[in-house]
Amino acid sequence: MNNHLPLIVKGARQVGKTEAIEYFGNHHYTSFIEINFILQKQFKTIFDDGFEVDTILRNISLINPNFEFIEGDTLIFFDEMQDCINCATSLKSFKIDGRL
Repeated sequence: MNNHLPLIVKGARQVGKTEAIEYFGNHHYTSFIEINFILQKQFKTIFDDGFEVDTILRNISLINPNFEFIEGDTLIFFDEMQDCINCATSLKSFKIDGRL
């Protein structure tokens, strides 16, 4: 298992952070999943059942069954995470799990 780590990208508004991550994800991963907590408010509930990665992935799949989670080859991009208070807490679980 690869040692995948969460990354939080901070910076000034409108400088291309999202665009850079989208480019990277689409060119370096087979599966790139982007969730924007401002534009897709329904995803804010994915942490309601706890912070275990399998539970979060199940909840994401219930909202969008078209997302494909490929172990070791999926990048999940939580955009506008400041709008979802539980998102930052979940990053520790993703780090410990290490699959995505």
